[in-house]
Amino acid sequence: MLEQGNTKEAALSKQQAVEEAKELPKPPAPTATGNERIAILKHDISVEQVERDLEYGRYPTPAFVELAIRNVSDSTIATAVFEAVFYDQEGNILDTAKHKEVDLKPDTSRAIHITSSISEYEKVRSYDVRIIRTTTADVEKVQLRRTELRTTETGEEEIVGTVKNMSKVKTDAAVVATFYDFSQEDISTKVLILRDIEPDTVRKFEFKFKPQEGDVVRSCTINIGEVVE
Repeated sequence: MLEQGNTKEAALSKQQAVEEAKELPKPPAPTATGNERIAILKHDISVEQVERDLEYGRYPTPAFVELAIRNVSDSTIATAVFEAVFYDQEGNILDTAKHKEVDLKPDTSRAIHITSSISEYEKVRSYDVRIIRTTTADVEKVQLRRTELRTTETGEEEIVGTVKNMSKVKTDAAVVATFYDFSQEDISTKVLILRDIEPDTVRKFEFKFKPQEGDVVRSCTINIGEVVE
């Protein structure tokens, strides 16, 4: 009878262990979802760069998802915004990161990295990547590529930058610059019109702004707008 009791207890203990194992939280399966314009060819958490950094005593690269994407539409994608959610072993969200890609031509592929803020890469066990916005060149015709704000010796604020015509037609664009002081108060807004930007070309621009006496420029936002006539 004693052996039978021990056998029953062992069976119950084993069953309990199985039930507890079933109840342990698990991370969701790694996923990366495309849309009607962008296909996800492959995806993975890449740890090679992180381990290489650790091997050479460098500060480790934060954990990131590596993807291969392809534009399967007939239009150039001016901007695509990705969002990646990173999970730990128990399925808890560790971080959410966004990533932007620009100028993806039809029938072309590209490798991209979506980097998290998690430096301890071994904590990341899964991820979910989705495309939250895509804009074609038919809609976003002109794209801001580079800007630089500097103060000249005469006290003027000088803005230098470039834009690119993403569309297939010659077009105009408005560069809108808004200047702010240290309190983030709007000092002034200036508009520069760029005419006849050739298709698929980059145009450089520059202009200067002289703040009135007593105003000091702390920052500046620059946006691109359409010219409506």
